[in-house]
Amino acid sequence: MSRFFYRCLIRLHPHVFRERFGDEMLCAFDEAEHAGGAAFFADAAGSLIRQWILRSGLWRWAVGAGITGVLIVGYAHSEANWARKQVAAQELIDAKRARPLNRAEFDREAAEAVAMLARFRTADRRKSRPLHSRQSEARDETAQD
Repeated sequence: MSRFFYRCLIRLHPHVFRERFGDEMLCAFDEAEHAGGAAFFADAAGSLIRQWILRSGLWRWAVGAGITGVLIVGYAHSEANWARKQVAAQELIDAKRARPLNRAEFDREAAEAVAMLARFRTADRRKSRPLHSRQSEARDETAQD
């Protein structure tokens, strides 16, 4: 009875593999059947999977499906993160809107912004001048010190 099932496993292999190794596999099974055929069944099942998936090119489909799955999960995860960030940003906006306007704080932040713009403008002017004028200006400043 076990020989019948083993022979069925061999018949499930691709034709080329079965012609080349089928008789040898069955002969080895017959010789070792009395010692226990469980290892042979496991080997034949493993061989069957290898032959049909790896040798036939089905592994490419499996890899493609795996990559597609990873991309879909990654996309869904990024969408969930984006939605969470949007909710947090909206909560922050709502919290700022609900807070009453503090005139002193607004004046302080406006003054800091104007001072920062003035520093940027000065730095931008220095960058736009030719190199020789910047070097002479630096010498003048060191001479004044």
